[in-house]
Amino acid sequence: MKNWDDYRLILAIYNGKTLRNAASELGVNHSTVSRRLAILNKQYGADIVNKTSAGLTLSPLGEQLLMSAQKMASLVEQDKRYERARHLELEGEITVSIPPPILQFLLLDELLQFQQAHPLIKLNIHSSYEITDLDKCEADVVIRVSNNPDEHLVGYSLFSVATQYYAAKGYLENTPEEAYQWITNTFSGDKPEWVANTPFPEAKIGQCITDLTLRHQAANAGHGMIRGACYIAHYFENLTPIPGSQPEPFQNIWVLSHPSLKQIDRIQALKTFLVSTLKSKKHLITGGLE
Repeated sequence: MKNWDDYRLILAIYNGKTLRNAASELGVNHSTVSRRLAILNKQYGADIVNKTSAGLTLSPLGEQLLMSAQKMASLVEQDKRYERARHLELEGEITVSIPPPILQFLLLDELLQFQQAHPLIKLNIHSSYEITDLDKCEADVVIRVSNNPDEHLVGYSLFSVATQYYAAKGYLENTPEEAYQWITNTFSGDKPEWVANTPFPEAKIGQCITDLTLRHQAANAGHGMIRGACYIAHYFENLTPIPGSQPEPFQNIWVLSHPSLKQIDRIQALKTFLVSTLKSKKHLITGGLE
């Protein structure tokens, strides 16, 4: 194949399993995908895909073309990263991805200070729990809480974010013990494993709330007990540690970027700033653990 769009078609069919899904990924209509596939079949004198009950699968010929398509896609992404690095150097834009609670409770005001100190740098702040893909240029710098970040990324491992068990002031005294309940993230099974290690392992599961900050807010309002992040609980005046609990390390906090951007001064300046700021709040993040 000489046309990159044909390789993109193979990738879209492989990813989508149906012509309709492939059309959606490519931003064209169903009939266009069907017509282009028919042209390729005629060009090679063999079918590129097979129809199965589970959807479309690639034929042996299609598998060979897929290998080439994946190599080309990797080269295209590499070129995008190089172009991104050049653009950053010339224009001063940086996209940084930060989990919402870390942005809200640890970095929001400080990032304003960074921007004011570097007026030629435009910060695009992506605040989401979703993990952005640095290989696909979805961000230039990321902060992640993980014990196993992608090994090829470069940056700094700081210290562990600590958690502890919390409830609203007066919750334990004013609630019958048989009515105690935990507020957790969504989960599968009977209870999250960590509940067994709490001061109240027999307490039922009450609300399941996906958003970490809102779990703290619910506990602060007296809805139940949580395993909370120490740095977040610090900002909720009605939250107090459950007696018998201590701060425990959860996962490490990292400041990372793609290797292709490590020589960009503005990227390094932001990473250095983030590391320094987070280190200045170590006691808050680690719950006093050393």
